[in-house]
Amino acid sequence: MDHKIITRLEDLPVEISIEIFHYLTPDELYLSFSQLNSRLNSILKSLPGLILLTWNHLDPSVVSFFNSFKAIHIVSRYLELGCRCKSHSINGGNRLFDMYPSLDVYWHPRSPNGIKNIIRPDICLRLESLVLPAASLKLAESIFRGEFPRLKICHLGKCKPIVFPLSMNVEFQNLRQLTIREQNGCALDKILSICPFLVHLDFSCHDVIFPFVRTTRCFSSMKYLRLGRLEKFLFHNGQFDFLLSLFPNLLQFHLTVDQCDEHVETIELKKIANCLLHRCPLLKILAFNIYMQGDMRSYFSYGFKKITEMHFLFNYISKCESLIMISSHGFVPHHVYCRRYVRPSSE
Repeated sequence: MDHKIITRLEDLPVEISIEIFHYLTPDELYLSFSQLNSRLNSILKSLPGLILLTWNHLDPSVVSFFNSFKAIHIVSRYLELGCRCKSHSINGGNRLFDMYPSLDVYWHPRSPNGIKNIIRPDICLRLESLVLPAASLKLAESIFRGEFPRLKICHLGKCKPIVFPLSMNVEFQNLRQLTIREQNGCALDKILSICPFLVHLDFSCHDVIFPFVRTTRCFSSMKYLRLGRLEKFLFHNGQFDFLLSLFPNLLQFHLTVDQCDEHVETIELKKIANCLLHRCPLLKILAFNIYMQGDMRSYFSYGFKKITEMHFLFNYISKCESLIMISSHGFVPHHVYCRRYVRPSSE
C-alpha cells in the first residue's frame, strides 16, 4: 500500500522553523503560531533579534510573550519622517538626518496606552533600539537608571522633565542616539555627563542652560546635535564659543534660541560665523533659529546677501517678525510675511 509522507510544520527541524519565522513580523507570529503547542512556543520565544514596528498601538500580549525584542519602534501620525533616523540628500552630497519635527509647535504626541507597563526591564532586557512618539516619566527614569543596559538607540520624543539625582554612578557606554524633548535646562549637563559617547543628540528644554558650564570634557563622538528652544541665550559672552568647543567633530548642528530679554545683545553674525569655522571645521549642515528681542527685531531686515558671505553654510536667510532663520540646506518654512534670500549658488 502506498502511504504518502506528510510533513507538518511542527515536525521541521528548529533551524528551518527559525528561518521561516524570520519572514514574519512578531504580530503575525503571535497570532498564527503562539499557543499551538509547547515546542512551537519554545522556538518562538527563543527567536533572536526581533523587531517590533507598530503604528500608534502596542499589544501587551505580543511584547510579554516574546521577551526577546531587539528593537521596538512605535510610530504615530506625528512622526511623518518614519520610525528611525532617516537621511535625505541635500546639495553638495551631504545628508540631513531627522527623527522628529524640528520645531515643537503644534506637535502634541501622546505616550501609547499602557506602554510604561509593557516596556520593562524584566521583559525587554535585550532591547537595543527604542523609538517612541512620547514617553512616560516612569519609563524615562528607568532608562536613565541603567535598567536597559543594551540600549544603543533611544528616541523618547516628548517627556515630562526628569529630575536627575545630584550624583549618578551610572555611565551609558553603549548609547549612541538620544532624543528627549521638554526637559529642564540643567538636564543637558547631566545627560552629557552620563552619555559620553553619543553620536546623535536631539534635546529641547524651553529653559536656560547656565548650569551647562559645569561640563568640562570634550564629546568628540558627537556628529549630530539639535538644541532648542534655549531661553535667554547669549552669543557673545563666551557661552556660544564654549558650547561649540565641546563638540569639535560636529557634522550637523541645529540651534533654536530665544535672545535674552534682560540683556539684549547686538547679534554679530560675523563673529558667530568665525566661531563656527574655528570650532566646527567639519560642519556640513547648519540651521539657526533666533527669536530676537527689543531693537534686534528689526536689525536684520536687510543685508541678507552680506550675511551669506560670512560663512559657506549661510545659504538660506529668512526673517519673519522677531525670528531670523539661517540655514545651509534650504528647508526654511515659507511665510507670506517673511523676507527671504537665497545664495545664488545654492538654488
